[in-house]
Amino acid sequence: MMKRFKIIGLITVFLLLGLSIKAQKFSVESMKMELEDMTKPDSDRDYENLLKWAEQTKSNPKTANSPKMWYYRGLTFLKVSTLNNDLSAQYPDAILTSLEAFQNAIATDVKNKVTKEAEANLLNVAIGLYNIAYGSYQSKDYAKAYKEFELAVTLIKYDTDGLLKRNNLTEEVLQQMMGYSAMNDGNDENAKKVFQKLIDGGTAESNIYASLARIHLNGGDTTAALQTIATGKEYNETDKTLINMELDIFLKQGRSKELIEKLSIAIADDPGNTIYYFARAISYEGLNNTEKAAADYDKILEIDPTYYDAAYNKGVMYLGKVSKIVEELDGEYKPSIIEKKEAEIYAQYELAIVEFENVFDNNAEMNPSDKLELAKTMKKIYARLGRMDKYKTMKDFTDNQKLKVGDIVNKVYRIYGNPNSTTETTSENSITKILIYDKITIYIEDEIVKLIQKNY
Repeated sequence: MMKRFKIIGLITVFLLLGLSIKAQKFSVESMKMELEDMTKPDSDRDYENLLKWAEQTKSNPKTANSPKMWYYRGLTFLKVSTLNNDLSAQYPDAILTSLEAFQNAIATDVKNKVTKEAEANLLNVAIGLYNIAYGSYQSKDYAKAYKEFELAVTLIKYDTDGLLKRNNLTEEVLQQMMGYSAMNDGNDENAKKVFQKLIDGGTAESNIYASLARIHLNGGDTTAALQTIATGKEYNETDKTLINMELDIFLKQGRSKELIEKLSIAIADDPGNTIYYFARAISYEGLNNTEKAAADYDKILEIDPTYYDAAYNKGVMYLGKVSKIVEELDGEYKPSIIEKKEAEIYAQYELAIVEFENVFDNNAEMNPSDKLELAKTMKKIYARLGRMDKYKTMKDFTDNQKLKVGDIVNKVYRIYGNPNSTTETTSENSITKILIYDKITIYIEDEIVKLIQKNY
């Protein structure tokens, strides 16, 4: 009897071993079945079980080098990367694990059984990488974003059917984001390499030329900056950013006359181009020729009454003339001359307020903080002109904006907690609140966080 039991026991052991071997042998297929089940409408999507299969098959010597194992592992982690729950938080690098798995599937697939499918899914990985990279960019983790965009670029070669292109994920778009990430991270060298590569490839995106020009300017290479701008203008002749950058460089170099000549030729060829007039007006201002500047601003507004930058600049130009008249009055004692100069001052105020009213009343797209600053200026002008009804209107507007300080302060409290101390200063035109923490000091003027000063 004892012998019989021993035999039965051995048979049982062998059976169990057989089952174990069978389970190991079909573990990849089991993972495949698990994945297929998850696509069914009534699936409970047991991702944890799927991950278990993925880890077991990878650690199993019998399946560790299986292309199918790598392929299904790639699918598993690709699915996990799309989740937004605790499980995805446990696997923050799921998309990278998926990328590695698909690449290994292709590398080990000597019989080409899963290569095509793996390559197709690498495009989904690219889309996932882009989304993650964009999230990193939005959260200002620019170094991480750069690496993620860079990885996505390496997958472009698999886009033979144009899937990524249809999703606007071209190599150029991804490289642009790489460049912006590097630039925002303060890595000008990497940014320069990326932007230059895009320019060498013939990109027409004016922002790329402007960004590279800024990097050159930061490095003190004005010549390279001007060359970059000139190349960009070949694609975007009327781009406002490029024109303004060139204008600023020329003005700093005292080359206003040269710029005016160039712009006059451009205007003759394209008399309806407001950007050329705008640039020439600023150039005239640089030469203190306010009459010709005003004429160009007027021409702009004749062509496009909604070109509010022209009206605003014109108003600021008149205020600049006020400052010069005040300087001329310094030390003057003759009543007749003082009276004459004061009349000139009021005349300039009248001219300025007309332009400012146009901007304030009609520019619906004006930045709120810019509008507040303009209102403060207008309030002062109305007070000087004795138009107290208009003064009160502007005062009511600025006072109402000041109420937003409290909202901003509360938001800062929610982010940083209660400060160690606070101070507040008020004036006729503004409220400034200072929040002092251990490591930062935050300045809030009206509704704007003006400065965050690091104390460490």
